[in-house]
Amino acid sequence: MNRSPVDGRAPGAPRIPPLPASEWPAPLRSLLADSQKDGAGRVNLFGTLAHHPALAHAWLSLARVLTHEGTLGDRRRELVVLRTAHRLGGTFVHERHRTQAARAGLTTGEIRAVAADRDSHPWPEEERALLETCDLLAANTPVPEALWQRLTRFLGPEQLVELLILAGQTAAMCTTLGVLGTPADDTGTGRLCRGGALTLMDTP
Repeated sequence: MNRSPVDGRAPGAPRIPPLPASEWPAPLRSLLADSQKDGAGRVNLFGTLAHHPALAHAWLSLARVLTHEGTLGDRRRELVVLRTAHRLGGTFVHERHRTQAARAGLTTGEIRAVAADRDSHPWPEEERALLETCDLLAANTPVPEALWQRLTRFLGPEQLVELLILAGQTAAMCTTLGVLGTPADDTGTGRLCRGGALTLMDTP
């Protein structure tokens, strides 16, 4: 489905507006219906991906595996998503996953601490290693052998592969939604901040 970006869009308007659900292919509508248990906040995400149905299905299928069939566990997964989104300025992703992080067992203080200096919270060694890894990956910096060995004390091969894929998928989502200026669902206006990430205004 080829659509040209809207010329002369208003400030803060998305570069590629999300398609209304009536224009989504049936498989995409089915994916959204099947994922209601993952919480609200995905309509504009799905509407943006609907411009490329085949890619949307592949992307969302990967997200479903990472969310429901992953081996890291909910708490580790949400730590990785929140930290990566924070480091990349991915406001859309970070705000949406705050609720999921709470469901995964992170306290309000821990959720705030994920977006702060690592030394601001007494993270267990395993979680500190995860946060350090996310910081390096977000900065496109190699993971040193010493840090890798720390990770292997807590994670097996399957989990280590998943960790890297999860961080990469989160980064891709932050970049895509940020550059396009995709707004969160049911918001007023928005503005772009560093890296093209969206800062939401008029939200509860």
